[in-house]
Amino acid sequence: MRPRRAEQGERADLSPGKGAYGLAILSGMMLGCSFPPLRFGILACFGLVPLLIALTRGGRLWSALKLTYVAMLVFHVITLNWTGGYAHGNDPYMMIAGAITMIVHPLFYCLPLGLFHVVRGKLGERAGLIAIPFLWVGYEYSHSLSEWSFPWLTIGNSQSYDLARIQFISFTGIWGLSFWIIVINVAAYMLYTALAQRPEDFLPRRALGLASILAFLYLLPSAVGTYVLSNAPPAGEAAGTGKNVTVGIIQANVDPWEKWARADSDLASLYLGLSRRLIEQDTAHEPQIVLWPETAVTGFPLLLRSRPLLNRIRRGVDSMHVSVLTGIDHAVIYRDASVAPPSAHRFPMSGQRYDTFNAAAFIEPGAGEIPWYGKMKMVPIAERIPYADVFAFLDFMRWGVGIGGWQIGPDTTVFTDRATGVRFSAIICYESTYPGFVASFVRKGASFIALITIDSWWGKMSGAYQHRQIAVFRAVENRRWIARCAVGGISCFIDPYGRSYDDTELFTQRIFSRTIGTDSGLTFYARHGDWLGESTLLVALMFAAAAAGQSFTDRRRRESWRNNSSI
Repeated sequence: MRPRRAEQGERADLSPGKGAYGLAILSGMMLGCSFPPLRFGILACFGLVPLLIALTRGGRLWSALKLTYVAMLVFHVITLNWTGGYAHGNDPYMMIAGAITMIVHPLFYCLPLGLFHVVRGKLGERAGLIAIPFLWVGYEYSHSLSEWSFPWLTIGNSQSYDLARIQFISFTGIWGLSFWIIVINVAAYMLYTALAQRPEDFLPRRALGLASILAFLYLLPSAVGTYVLSNAPPAGEAAGTGKNVTVGIIQANVDPWEKWARADSDLASLYLGLSRRLIEQDTAHEPQIVLWPETAVTGFPLLLRSRPLLNRIRRGVDSMHVSVLTGIDHAVIYRDASVAPPSAHRFPMSGQRYDTFNAAAFIEPGAGEIPWYGKMKMVPIAERIPYADVFAFLDFMRWGVGIGGWQIGPDTTVFTDRATGVRFSAIICYESTYPGFVASFVRKGASFIALITIDSWWGKMSGAYQHRQIAVFRAVENRRWIARCAVGGISCFIDPYGRSYDDTELFTQRIFSRTIGTDSGLTFYARHGDWLGESTLLVALMFAAAAAGQSFTDRRRRESWRNNSSI
């Protein structure tokens, strides 16, 4: 019987256990359903448990990677099905890119879970389970650093509807929330194994202890957050250490597909008209700063050739006596082609080089020079080919709907409104998914955050709802008001504790304003940035190095044993 048991063990080592792929699919479904617009964030806290059960039933690294890919593929299909714009099918490029994202991006998750399999095999079950939170969060943090980054699916983003639970991220950032979720998953898995190993006992002592630890860990953030919220200013109150400012939001509901074919002057007239109407409809609370959304004004208004367009906007701003932050397209033309980066565009006739930017401009009444900010975090492929200056020959892949081929902005910019003295940042669309990047504006003096975006590309699918909820974390991390202005929704205000006001419906035209507070203080996270992400990445690398060292030691021992045996 002993040889037969060895054969069974060998077969189990070559392939996943029975039902493993079903468990992987279940994990993917639980993780996917934990993200907005669904309000089942609790599923993320236990969504990895079925996959961990499958991964620890046996099987070599290749089997573990296949299980991981299946789980993450299901996760991506549920959360990112909006990326292809399949609801309207307007653009084959978008549909292909969305499919590639859902199919290829799950491969990235093979890194942390593949390392878990290796660490567990080389250092033991306990070391593997201790390593998982560091491997996962270290991966999430590292995946927010490069031009290939896509932090949209940071697992902590699943908890945006539970405001009490997320208050502690003003200390840790979103990485603390992700770390907590993975720790809960590990504790739940350990409880499962404790119960499965002793079926004859109804509640083994070890299981009781693990259940108590799991309950404590699960409830602790909510208890802390409830205390924080109980001491917060009343909902809706424009509280802050600085002066209050009234901000207006213009949601014009312009079709993003047709916008680039419209006359630039028509778009300027539309936004100026809606801004005047906003000022006239509530004279008691006239806005001091009005937000227009991402690329609200096209035609490169800051260029000399577009001076008539800019002068028209300036006359409107002067007549309203209100400052306007607007999204624009902007260009920088290089007089000396030798200083242009390799990814710079070229005029076909003259050969002169130029760069275009997805930008924001701040236009004040009577102002001379107009400051602008160029978007620095791009959607890979859609807005910019990653590392385009290295792979400039791939420029043919850029999207041709007016937003492809942008250059990275030169620096973070904090605008100052001279009339009020208020300083604020302009975050453009996808940039809101980068916690440390947003915090860098706060460190430079932003007392509130303006977020301008489009969010009308995907119909009424989940993308716009997910993006809106991500802003909640940036508000809590930095304890700053966020004024969110979208072309076709969802526009809203979010206070420093994540509470939302004036949410608009998708694909409606809305104009509204609110008086919000400003603040110059820094949270621990705003001051120290991604300290937890950096720490988890360092520990993850230490686990990987320890596993590699153990593998090297095992190999040397086997070689030594073979040599001694031959003698």
